[in-house]
Amino acid sequence: MRTLARSLAAVAVLALLVSPVFAGGADVTTLECGLFRDYVAPDPGTSTAGSISFGISGPTEVIAADATLVPPVDTALPSLQGGPPTALTVVRSGGVITSLAFAPTCTISGTPELVPDLFGPGMDGYVIADRLFTPADLLATNDGLAALIGTAADAGATFSVTFDIDLSTGVPSGFTAQTTLIGVVVMLDGGDVQVGAATLPASVIDDEARAELERAAALGVETTVVVDGVGTIDQTGSPLVAITLTVTFALPAPTPSPSLLPNTALDAPAP
Repeated sequence: MRTLARSLAAVAVLALLVSPVFAGGADVTTLECGLFRDYVAPDPGTSTAGSISFGISGPTEVIAADATLVPPVDTALPSLQGGPPTALTVVRSGGVITSLAFAPTCTISGTPELVPDLFGPGMDGYVIADRLFTPADLLATNDGLAALIGTAADAGATFSVTFDIDLSTGVPSGFTAQTTLIGVVVMLDGGDVQVGAATLPASVIDDEARAELERAAALGVETTVVVDGVGTIDQTGSPLVAITLTVTFALPAPTPSPSLLPNTALDAPAP
């Protein structure tokens, strides 16, 4: 289960969601995307409130004892906490959660941060906007995730991912993601390509993109590479990512040739 949970979490491979400030009165509805933790189910039978925390370090929020947990939220949440990302429509009244329901999709974005020992000694991980995480060792074996998350971390760029959620389980069934890299292109040994501070694995670069990257490298111009990923999740929980690269750059302005003007100077008069 632990391996499955880590693999599922790796697809998250988020929007930075800030907990709103609530005033008494009208209900406030938000879409919470990513992981959650410390879930305790409310118990209306004993009038006992529940609790939940969104993100890795988000505060604990109270769930009203009589809150509406739209099925299958009522049975699925305990097994999801601390693991795969999900999407929850949350209704709050006076700062207390009164309703929880799975949502069909959500988008998360932020700059991935490499955190040493996130999963234990020697087990580093990437954290994105406090809502998502992925083991660093997974990127070493999944070039699609490396092209999206690893490059964004190295370049200090924004990684954005939109999840499609299976409403019967709360687990992602697929995702689309994007990272944009900007910099001078360097062709590396072995087929990898460096764009600014980031390196794209050779396996994600098709022939058309490689030809454009080689042109950019030869010109030495600043280049924009948009990395688009479409992901599915197999039965083991591992993300399978198809990558498409869009390469654009401006051609350097041509060097002006010297003007050839006729010599109109008057000859000096003979003495």
